[in-house]
Amino acid sequence: MMTTPMTSQPEAALQLMEAVLRDGRPMAAEYAQIFGSGASGHVETIEEEGEIVSTCAWIRRDLLVGGLELPVAFVGSVATQVNHRGKGHGTAVVERAIARAAEDGAAIALLWADESAWYQSRGWVPLGTENVFVVNGNNAFLLPDAEGVRPMEARDVPAVHGLYCTHDSRVDRSEAETGSILTTPGLRALVREVDGEVTGYACVGRGEDLVHCVHEWGGTPEQVLPLIAGHWEATSEESDRLFVMVPESEADFTAYFTFIRSLGAKGILAMARIGDLGAVARVFERLTPEEVTVETVGDRSIALNGPSGRITLSDHEILLALCPPRGDKRVTEVVEAEIGVDLPLLPIEPYAWGLDSI
Repeated sequence: MMTTPMTSQPEAALQLMEAVLRDGRPMAAEYAQIFGSGASGHVETIEEEGEIVSTCAWIRRDLLVGGLELPVAFVGSVATQVNHRGKGHGTAVVERAIARAAEDGAAIALLWADESAWYQSRGWVPLGTENVFVVNGNNAFLLPDAEGVRPMEARDVPAVHGLYCTHDSRVDRSEAETGSILTTPGLRALVREVDGEVTGYACVGRGEDLVHCVHEWGGTPEQVLPLIAGHWEATSEESDRLFVMVPESEADFTAYFTFIRSLGAKGILAMARIGDLGAVARVFERLTPEEVTVETVGDRSIALNGPSGRITLSDHEILLALCPPRGDKRVTEVVEAEIGVDLPLLPIEPYAWGLDSI
């Protein structure tokens, strides 16, 4: 087994990903953060007799949640040769990615899975919340006109990145990173310009993923909704539905789509595993009052000590207390009852926008 920085990644690893995930079609341009020039991502591989038989990619990122920095790793592009499946290679290469990311300080590993049951059987748990609304012929006429909407241009990147940074919950990324991933093939990005100023943006599609889905946007509802109308005008020629992803923290957008009776689904943000347990403990120290102490217990648990008691949380319970799926606060409430103190900062609501997925 080997870890390969992208600066010297064997072409065979990328070819395996393309063969398994894209039926041989190229995919490197879809993931500039992993495969692009100067990218900071990594690829893990398993070899047999000098041949790469399983691989995956990961990248270390920081999720910003209000004033909190949550160090995470995104894991993706898991691929195993067909004639080598069923031997545990896929599990092993992902475990290697988690271990390497933990060495790099990632408290949690996150991935987006088409086959979530496969990952749940291997210790991954659902984490966080993501709302998805549907724009279609029944409600699109209620959107405002697409006035001032135009295709994004390279000169718009600074303004777009500035709007992105207004989100309380996001991945910490630079303007250069934003500009790089906005060039992804298959991405359709629109901006709204008012009196010469870019006041909103919205993105649909990313390579072969997130087709007909508004997966990243920035600006107030007054600025973003005309952009969604603009995307609907283009999408309606190809599909009878346009999906819009909305973080749980964006109450104004949720209220609007509820008002226009858009069909909605409250899903999960990602699948998660614990990485660096010490980093997890430091996150809990930031999120709990001074009278609470946090310590690691073994290599899979942490303990919280409060005014009236102590509770030990396993790896799954840690995630359910920190960022439960669909906002379920039951584990947090149990912790509060056991240690005898309110935890108003828990649970948290992190979010990773579509441009950051790998």
